[in-house]
Amino acid sequence: MNKYTLENDRLIVQVNKKGAELAGIRSKENGLEYLWEADPTYWGRHSSILYPIVGRVFEDQYKYKGEDFQMKQHGLARNLAFNEVQANALHLELVLHSNEETLRQYPFPFVFRAIYDLKDNELAITYKIENPAESIAYFSVGAHPAFKCPLLPGEQRSDYRLVFNQSEKAERQLLEGGFRSGEKSLVLEGSDTLAIRNDLFDQDALIFEDMQSQEVSLENKSGQRFWTFDFSGFPYLGIWSKNAEAPFVCIEPWFGVADKIGGYADLSEKEGILALEGGKSFQCTHKVRIW
Repeated sequence: MNKYTLENDRLIVQVNKKGAELAGIRSKENGLEYLWEADPTYWGRHSSILYPIVGRVFEDQYKYKGEDFQMKQHGLARNLAFNEVQANALHLELVLHSNEETLRQYPFPFVFRAIYDLKDNELAITYKIENPAESIAYFSVGAHPAFKCPLLPGEQRSDYRLVFNQSEKAERQLLEGGFRSGEKSLVLEGSDTLAIRNDLFDQDALIFEDMQSQEVSLENKSGQRFWTFDFSGFPYLGIWSKNAEAPFVCIEPWFGVADKIGGYADLSEKEGILALEGGKSFQCTHKVRIW
């Protein structure tokens, strides 16, 4: 089985075995598909799992205890097949174990569980990382779901806005070539609303940290709300689209962030990196409610 389906009287959710990638969220009430269809013209994925790095390490290389490793953008998990642990109409658990291939790029044993739970109009997605070794494992983890925008005929992406559940004074971390430059730019100043202007992503993704809000909703210009995304507990939030024409917007909750220009002397020093003791586990959950 290459694709799993969760379903209740409100929603139909699909998940790919490869990368345990969320691949569809369709409403039974209005027939709308909310998740991006992975058209490679713009971006050929639906909702990548980012592990064990978020973004890129500088020049796709990093050091750990004096040894050099190579790893591509967003890490390993999104390109590997997960195995089924449990699957029914409302619950799905898929698991990925470290192996010889992963250890060549990332020198830490791991067990990664992607868990999907459907209840009423809400999908909860939990990532659980287990460290079966005795020593500390360093990692980042995040989600990369892309939502269709616009959603209704006759609308444009620029007719939409993102509305946070609190007013924000939010600066974005600026990127150069996919790496953080150390510069910041003020995006929100005492406002809860971010208009999805055509030029919003001209400088790559918006990267926010330590926001006051725990939720963000997508609305059109008439005030119709389509979904609410809960990113409670995540220290970083990325918002991204490919370019001015791309008909989607990504809402990305992260534990971790792309490298600074020049990188780090050791993976353990990387900004946002998590340290997991041997025999311990870490988990995080994000949710989306469809209106």
